[in-house]
Amino acid sequence: MEFVHIVLFILLAIVFYLAWRLIRSPYWKQRQLKKASIMAARGDIDGMIGYLEKNRNQRSVSCPLSNALIYFLIRAGRSDEAESVIMDAMEKGDSSGIAIAQLGYVSGGRGEKGAAEEYYRRAIRKDDSLKSTLNVNIAALMIESGERLDEAEELLREALEHREGNAKSGVHVNLALLHLKRNEPREALVQALTGYELMPGTNFTKLSRAQALAVAARAYRSLGDTSEAAKMAGKAIKLLEGLPGTDKLAEELRHLSVTPE
Repeated sequence: MEFVHIVLFILLAIVFYLAWRLIRSPYWKQRQLKKASIMAARGDIDGMIGYLEKNRNQRSVSCPLSNALIYFLIRAGRSDEAESVIMDAMEKGDSSGIAIAQLGYVSGGRGEKGAAEEYYRRAIRKDDSLKSTLNVNIAALMIESGERLDEAEELLREALEHREGNAKSGVHVNLALLHLKRNEPREALVQALTGYELMPGTNFTKLSRAQALAVAARAYRSLGDTSEAAKMAGKAIKLLEGLPGTDKLAEELRHLSVTPE
């Protein structure tokens, strides 16, 4: 009987160990992210935020749940709260380049482009592996301001060389925005649709796909094709249904979806 108890104890220990490993695994984090996205889709924003807060690793912004929380807060214009999440992790020991880069995201969300670029460059100096991603963010800042567009294009072309498959999608969308700034709508359209086609059709990519279609709609409108512009805008609006923090984009898309008589 004592032997049976020992065996049961060992089996229970193994089960608890495996369960502990599971909840720390990327798979489990993806399950948690999916649950949070379902809450958001249902309009339970407070519940989603509470769930992310409860389950994220508060010592690391690299935790997917921390990333999701920070991203949502920035998108919702709650930059101070996003900054608080990052600073809390840094005070608890996260000195990573990703943490510094997240401060860049916050500054960008506030419209502080100079501070955002400086944070991104600091993050790259801290962790060179972030260069490919953050150079795209730096290029996006330049495009938004309409300045140093040649430098922005160089950064984006370099990023394309270092990415494969759907990882290139965001770069193509940024190139589309760059061409719009240069008043080159045909080139913008090609890049926007390329970026859209490269994105997988999942709940996690709905916003990015809608943004790509919005750029395509703007390009069609610039080319004088209001019918196609309206079609692209209509598809984008459907993707945004139920997504929080997208009111501004949805309003622009509704304007683009109207075909002048």
